[in-house]
Amino acid sequence: MRPSPLFRQPLDRARALVIGVGGLGAPAARVLAEAGVGTLGIIDPDHVEVSNLHRQPLYDESDIGRPKVEAATDRLRAISPGLQVRAFQVRFDADLARLLDEFDVVLDGTDSIAAKFLVNDAAVARGIPLVHAGALATRAQLMTVLPGQTACYRCLFEDPPPPGDVPSCQESGVLGPSVVLAGALQAAEALRLLAGTSPLFANRLLHLDTWSGTWRGIVVTRRPSCPACGTLHRDVIPQRSLG
Repeated sequence: MRPSPLFRQPLDRARALVIGVGGLGAPAARVLAEAGVGTLGIIDPDHVEVSNLHRQPLYDESDIGRPKVEAATDRLRAISPGLQVRAFQVRFDADLARLLDEFDVVLDGTDSIAAKFLVNDAAVARGIPLVHAGALATRAQLMTVLPGQTACYRCLFEDPPPPGDVPSCQESGVLGPSVVLAGALQAAEALRLLAGTSPLFANRLLHLDTWSGTWRGIVVTRRPSCPACGTLHRDVIPQRSLG
């Protein structure tokens, strides 16, 4: 397992993997490209739809029907001509977990609870820092996982709910500003890790609601019995205030 975070190299040598380039991943990928990250991996099985356009800033009407990773690659390279984009038009699963070894940080832009558990477990098992984000309706959340040092997603939620109990953002809808804000914050947190700066949201879950204009930070502690990270033994980083 690699120590984390150790990412003090120039950003043009940094490698970030965005899993899902929809409402969360599209703004996150754009921020990372504009910041000068050298290599950006993107994973998504879907095609651009009309309903995506109000909240996924990498796409416009000319992209409708195109694979998201194809349209995103064109837009990201236009933003940052020197950017190396590695695109995978697939749904992330356990067989792709080894791909995480080729990146310095992973951003979870998936839109289902089951997928988020899968990404968390893969990142923790391979020792790759993960920036989790989720959005539903007007609400969003953010949490950073440093494997072996901080609480992980499964420490907080333990197990996925039964299929169908929690709707995806596609099923229930999401307010564009909520998901775009979450994606931008997610990218900013990834950039802190890549720069070797302490993350803001490790051992914390940031919850925000753009409709009510409220936000709060929830302290999250590691569970020794966590099936994902409970067997990892390293010093826990200091908790930081959210303000």
